[in-house]
Amino acid sequence: MRRKLRLRLCLSGVILLLALLLLMNLRWFPTLRRLVRMQAENETSNRINEAMAAYLDAHALTYAELVRLETDANGTVTAMQLNMDAANRLRAWLLAELDRRIPDMTGQDIAVPVGNVLFPALLSGRGGSVPVRVVSLRATNAELESRFTAEGVNQTLHTLELAVSVDALLLTPAGFLNLHVDTRVPVAQTVIVGAVPATLIKTGD
Repeated sequence: MRRKLRLRLCLSGVILLLALLLLMNLRWFPTLRRLVRMQAENETSNRINEAMAAYLDAHALTYAELVRLETDANGTVTAMQLNMDAANRLRAWLLAELDRRIPDMTGQDIAVPVGNVLFPALLSGRGGSVPVRVVSLRATNAELESRFTAEGVNQTLHTLELAVSVDALLLTPAGFLNLHVDTRVPVAQTVIVGAVPATLIKTGD
């Protein structure tokens, strides 16, 4: 009789465990991965912006150092030359800085309260944070791009931006999570009066 009771208790325990695992896989783990991804994307974007701001503050980089405008006798811009040496120095510094900053992210930076995962309607923001760790930084890339925007009558806003992409692998209680972040960081800009040349020529110092 006792053997049957123990067998029933064990069977009930196994069923409850399987039900809990099923609930975790169907509801809690997808929610956890979604929340971690959102937090990790936000924190990664923040670190990219902070790194860019640190470079601009330290080097006082201006639009004139990156782009040289050539004008005719009437002051009309006839040519635009991008200083590739300055652009490459900026790109190399930013990539090296991201290689240092991104792997340094921890669960404190990617904070997802347990209550947000288990019962978000009742326990949002409550409970300890879910542990998250950056396992590896797979790739970082940054390319300087131009953007032209109409700005008033006969005026064009020329903005230089770094298109930055980051790929990393995160370890969460729900397993490994691939992170991919694309963001654009403004570097310098100026307003050009009159027609804008169709080509931005790339040159060295």
